[in-house]
Amino acid sequence: MIRIAVDGMGGDYAPKVVCEGVLKALRQNPGLFEVILTGPQEVLTSALGQAPELGTVLKIHHSPELVAMDESPAEVLKTKRNSSLVECVGLQKAGLAHASVSAGNSGAMMAACLMILGRVGTISRPAIACNIPLRSRKVVLLDCGANVDEKPVQLLHHGICGSVYAKYVLGVESPRVGLLNIGEEEKKGPESIQETFQLLKNSNLNFIGNVEGRDILKGETDVIVTPGYTGNVILKLMEGFYEMHQSLFGNIDTENGRWFTKDWNYSNTGGAMLLGLSGTGIITHGRADAMAIAGAIWAAYQMAYSNLYQKIATQLEGHS
Repeated sequence: MIRIAVDGMGGDYAPKVVCEGVLKALRQNPGLFEVILTGPQEVLTSALGQAPELGTVLKIHHSPELVAMDESPAEVLKTKRNSSLVECVGLQKAGLAHASVSAGNSGAMMAACLMILGRVGTISRPAIACNIPLRSRKVVLLDCGANVDEKPVQLLHHGICGSVYAKYVLGVESPRVGLLNIGEEEKKGPESIQETFQLLKNSNLNFIGNVEGRDILKGETDVIVTPGYTGNVILKLMEGFYEMHQSLFGNIDTENGRWFTKDWNYSNTGGAMLLGLSGTGIITHGRADAMAIAGAIWAAYQMAYSNLYQKIATQLEGHS
């Protein structure tokens, strides 16, 4: 059975909300996975309350140290090896878990995954990937902020990661990969993007060319590749648009309105996926509620169950 390590003390509302999310995930998906919560034993036991029916699939791994949201990732790895965040990733490295999830310090979680799990195959920089909701499916956008100065070959690797994810997790047989640019023409954009275009064009990916910002939500692509700086701006813009829409119009009681309220709410997206690791890592929002935690656990299960990182390693062979 898939075992998922969850940082019980990560996030603005931990441990209460994290524990609520874990219980929700286990009750919604009986028999699919086990959860190992990391954090102080007594604190987590109290926050979990009574859940006797989950005794066989929910364990606590005592991790006495805590990581603050503003702590330096490097210092966390050096001085807090017994923290709930570092142990959450360490359990995966030790073979005791198949995936790691945290709503805590995102920089520290990224660093822990990178340093403890390592990179997969020939990839040099893992990417943060996020699912962008369309009316009937999702588009994978990456990088969403793990890097800000990627070289063309690194963007090619991100395209491979996103394509493998779209195929084996989202079920798209031949994912269409687009490169975000300021125009459709091959010679548009900065030199690094033009070089990335050529690498993607000559790869074995189903590359459909450049796409512009207005094309992201059209549904003509399954994977959109972009540097992390741009990807993060897009992601935060979409979050801000959702919040503005809800403040102006509230929940609209139509089929499309209900879909928008549900799918555009970042609490329902399950968090950001770290693709390119030799393992499975999920970073969810520090403000995550129980639904977001449950969604992140489900996303981790999907990636671990599909052996995603091994499939990415296979696809990376032959690319440098």
